[in-house]
Formats: sequence, structure tokens, C-alpha cells
Amino acid sequence: MIPRIQKQHIQDKLKSNRLLFIQGPRKVGKRKIIEDVLVEFKEMFVSMDCSNKVTKKRLIEDYSLLNNTPGTVVLHEAQYLNNLGQIVQSVLIGEIKATVIFCCSFRPKLEPELLDVLRRKELEINLFAPSFYESAQHFGLVEEERLLEERLIYGNYPEVLADLEMAETKLREIIQDAIFTNLSGEERINKGDKLMRMLQLLAFNIGDTVSYNDIAERCGLDNETVERYIYLLEDAFILYRIPSYHNGHRYELKKSNVVYFADNGVRNVLISNFNPTFLRNDMNELWRNYVIANRLKWIKMNHIPKKIYFWKTHTNQQIDFLEIGNDTTVAYKTDWEKRKKVKFPKSFSDAYPEATISVINRATYWKFLTQKN
Repeated sequence: MIPRIQKQHIQDKLKSNRLLFIQGPRKVGKRKIIEDVLVEFKEMFVSMDCSNKVTKKRLIEDYSLLNNTPGTVVLHEAQYLNNLGQIVQSVLIGEIKATVIFCCSFRPKLEPELLDVLRRKELEINLFAPSFYESAQHFGLVEEERLLEERLIYGNYPEVLADLEMAETKLREIIQDAIFTNLSGEERINKGDKLMRMLQLLAFNIGDTVSYNDIAERCGLDNETVERYIYLLEDAFILYRIPSYHNGHRYELKKSNVVYFADNGVRNVLISNFNPTFLRNDMNELWRNYVIANRLKWIKMNHIPKKIYFWKTHTNQQIDFLEIGNDTTVAYKTDWEKRKKVKFPKSFSDAYPEATISVINRATYWKFLTQKN
């Protein structure tokens, strides 16, 4: 098991707080890391699965029963609770005396003010599949570099990497679980086959601007449903949606998005392609998804104060990734080839002369995936 950097953060927060909010996709080790911490603390704890109808009903009817539980209560799949916000608030104000760890595999619907409190107190912890930094710390940089092709093709889910012969089956289970079981505690997905088609289209068009109208026509959905499904899949930690950056300059796209998959393996199983890198014709798309998704996870894990965009014009000049924060703008282009000279759009440099420009290739990606500023 790859040691997780979030473990220390969880330990530190539990020493002085009675509430912790942990979120991230299923099957990335949330349950294991929580139990390891509590066992090391020699803390009594009770786990409750809020996706269980009986447990959910009890907590909705009377969540004060949490006070009857000794030690720590771990509420797994807490997003299923309609009164989640009330329970969180009751713990914060001391109405519930127990220490409660809320664990969600779908981004819950909480009041913005409540979310702000959790974030200011650093009680919201994002846990994803192991990051490049965590893997490199565990295996060493040389070994992680050797494993790069495996990461690009199979992704980072621990149970997938533990048995590559079953990778395709495990990854299909992850998608099915997200769509038909865990997409939301309230949303009903009654067009699962069309949603799968939508995901396949997105997987074949990594880094391209999303056309809701085109996807809707090709999948037999309406525009609003396509947009809603993308938002839901983002909340389920399957997709990342990045908006376009614009500042009134000529030809800039203003209300567009690109979509990346949080895990390369999920993207590859959707297009049924686990071929090695030397047999692929999509290496730039595969590389772009890997480095951008991993950078986004790193930013979220470490609460790095950056705003993320892409930039594109109607004449198809593009910057793949923009990080803006602390009075700095850094623009990135991605390319799988180490020695290829990458051209940056002159129109971008003219419009934003203050921006630093960098290329993310196999010679430069280490720093990109681990820097905290």
C-alpha cells in the first residue's frame, strides 16, 4: 500500500478537532486510511454506512443518537443523508459531542457558508488515487519513471494496479458503480446507455472544447441533460471540467469548457484501448490527460490557491492549462515528445505578456506535478 500524505493531515486535525470531512472517489483507500489512523490512536470507533437504507433512515429521523456512540463515529457515504448539513453544523457547535468523520464519494450539497467554515478550518480533506508524488516517494523516482507507461494506460486506482490482468474488469466496475449506484444520493439516471455514449465521446476528444449540442445529437439526449450529466460526473470525481479564460481580447472563447478524466485507466477502458504506448496514435491526448488530471488532484489535495483555466481562440490557437494565483499567470502546453520544439501562440503572448510560459513533457513533468506554488 502506497503511504498517503493525507494521513498526517488527518492525524493532526483529529488531535484538536471533533469533525473531519473527507471526500474523494470510491476505491482509493479512504476507509483504510481512516481506520489505520484511529487504530494507531487506540481510539474506539463505530462505522456506519449511510447508503444502507436502515442506517440512513435512523440518522435522518434522529441524528442525536450519535451522542450515544463511544469514541469516534465514521459516517461512510455521508452524501446520502438529506440532513447532512444539519449534522455537520450540530457537531461544529457542540450539540453532538462525539467526534464525527464524514466520508463522501460524491461531492455533497452543503450550504456555501458551511463549506467555507470547513475549508477555513482545513477540515475538508480530498483523497484521490495515489498521486505522482506519493508513488515516487514510495517507489523512488527512477522506478516511477519506469512505471510511467503503466500509469498512462491503467491509471492509478490501487486495486487496478494490484492486478493488471483484471484491470479492464475493475475499471468497468468503477464506471458502472459511479453511474448506476453512486452518481448521487438524489439524482436518478434513467438513460445510462446514453450517458455511456456521452462518456465515450468525451474520452475520444480529450482536451477539445465541449459542444453540448454535438454530444446531445450524437447520444440522443438534450443539451441540458448532457450538461447536467457532466456536472454530476464531476461531482462523482470521474471528470474534471476546466473553463476557458478570457479578458476581452479578440477571438478568445468566452463560455467554453474542456473535460479531462480524473484517471487515465477510466478513459482508456471507455475507448477499449489498453495498447502499449508504441502502438498508440493518441499519445498527446493520453499525456495531456495524465499530467493535467494529476496536477488538478495535487492542487486540490494541498489546497493550493490557484484558479485553473484553458485558453483558446476561434482560430484554434490554444494554451492547454493556465494557473492563475498570487499575482502570477503560468501558461502550459503539453507534449509527449521530449525534444520537440513547441510553439506558443503569439496572440496569447501579445495579450498576456506577464504570463510565464512552460512546456510539460517527459523531461519536465516531475516539477509540474509536485510544486506547491
